[in-house]
Amino acid sequence: MKAITVAALLASMAVTTLAQAQTYKWEDDYCSYKGDFNNKKYSAKQIKNSYFVLDGLTRTNLNSFFPPMSIEALDKLSMKDMDLLTEEYKQAKSDAERLDVVPEAKGYKQELLKSIDGEYKVNQLTILAYLNPSEALKQSPPMCHQYIKPLLQNESAVQSKWKQMVEKSAVSNSYAMSRYQEEKASNPAKYARIKLITFGFGNCVNEQVYHADSDKVFSNQQKINKTLFGKSFKQICDEP
Repeated sequence: MKAITVAALLASMAVTTLAQAQTYKWEDDYCSYKGDFNNKKYSAKQIKNSYFVLDGLTRTNLNSFFPPMSIEALDKLSMKDMDLLTEEYKQAKSDAERLDVVPEAKGYKQELLKSIDGEYKVNQLTILAYLNPSEALKQSPPMCHQYIKPLLQNESAVQSKWKQMVEKSAVSNSYAMSRYQEEKASNPAKYARIKLITFGFGNCVNEQVYHADSDKVFSNQQKINKTLFGKSFKQICDEP
């Protein structure tokens, strides 16, 4: 559940050799970049990996699971989703660990590993909350228990917590109460679970895991640009 704020930086890459210097070029959706680097200190592959790492700090790295937001999605949820998520997580973690980056980006690589861990934890606990709430309660942060405990009590407790959440959101969302009435008339048991788990519990857990600050990531990209390319760095962007 993380916002994607940086476009993929690997659309194209070219390297031109100039004695001990090489020109590295790359593009994203809006700009093209280039700069000369010392190929005695860095390789083009290390540079490519370093920007991949920085980009990974502001994108979603695990995409096999999305929390249910409809009854149809809820009905399809099973432990197969957990298996797929875990397999994807292990692969993403392994791929990131093997990345050879420039020395100045090693700290960012560790941040990426933490970010992937956080994504997995949010999705893993969300699946557990739907399929095994008692286990989700054991593994989740205490401040998020309020959304799981009603599921372990009775339907009256679930409906009461759902209504409480709706009343709170209705203060700033004029459509919250009317939507609640429609969902309650349609399938109150399942819509309540979606509200408690996907929107309540999932968001709560997401707030507790590591997320890189997008402004800091941008600042770190500028630092890497300066370190690798110095005054030779140039960027050309499309007019908005």
